[in-house]
Amino acid sequence: MRIYRIDHVGQVAPDPEPQVGLLERLFGFERVRSWESEADGTRGVRLEVPGSWGQAWEVVAPYGDGSPLQAYLDDHGGRAGLHHVGAEVTDLAAVRTELEARGIKAVDGASGRWLEASLSPPEHGPGVLFRMRGPGGLGLCGDDAAVPAESGPRDGPALGIVGLDHVCQAFPDRDELARWYEGLAGFVPVWRTPLDEHPDMADLVMNVPGSAICWEIIMPRGEDSFIERFWDRNGAAAHHVTFEVADWDRAMAACAHHGTPTFGENEGATDGAAWRDAFIHPKHTGGVLVQLFWEERPGVWVRSDKIPASWT
Repeated sequence: MRIYRIDHVGQVAPDPEPQVGLLERLFGFERVRSWESEADGTRGVRLEVPGSWGQAWEVVAPYGDGSPLQAYLDDHGGRAGLHHVGAEVTDLAAVRTELEARGIKAVDGASGRWLEASLSPPEHGPGVLFRMRGPGGLGLCGDDAAVPAESGPRDGPALGIVGLDHVCQAFPDRDELARWYEGLAGFVPVWRTPLDEHPDMADLVMNVPGSAICWEIIMPRGEDSFIERFWDRNGAAAHHVTFEVADWDRAMAACAHHGTPTFGENEGATDGAAWRDAFIHPKHTGGVLVQLFWEERPGVWVRSDKIPASWT
């Protein structure tokens, strides 16, 4: 199977409107389509992410009796959070065959238009949920019947996001999961941090062919790693989503205006160019840990000073 494009990140919420309002005001996302689909048991909104080429953000919520999303929320204490990553594949039937051969259960979407599966080695339990569609269809959430929608009023400055950079997943062994994604879906390893660079973690980043979005894998190192604690609670789930901002001071001013604190700020310089990053806690974003970064010159934030990824 080959994933050739990431279409969107899907976030689930009991009610989409408050979450969409937050994404419009603080993140500067633009509402473009909305839908209600009783057949899929969903209602939701699709939003454009500034600077992202073909990648969007979708907020989905239960709709109608017996909605699978309501069951999902019930299983997660009613909490909003990241639900799935929407992707396009070249051959949906081939995807099903490949997943079954690897012992991964694939669930049909409405009318067989898409498949839903956890794309992680099954012996490690559920990982990040992917929704995949083949050529010729647009529906992944009931949104094939979406109608145009306009964004609501803005209140103050937004973060100044210029792109969705990557999705990060936690896993005990970065090389094991990277090989899995490379063999299963054609992800390409790009770079890794040296094993001893950070006391509590090491990471590896992969490109998704056809997408501007990358895939980061972080694994724990040392005693009492934050990744180890996350793994104990959540398994191979998505850890965070990262956005680039155009101006760091502007982004921090927007957070202050909207009463949104940040934490874990870092700053440094690579090849003489400055960079900064920080996180926003999930309780301020609707259940998703968000990382923001700014770089003075393209490619200097955690890239040009890292060693290339290699299996040798």
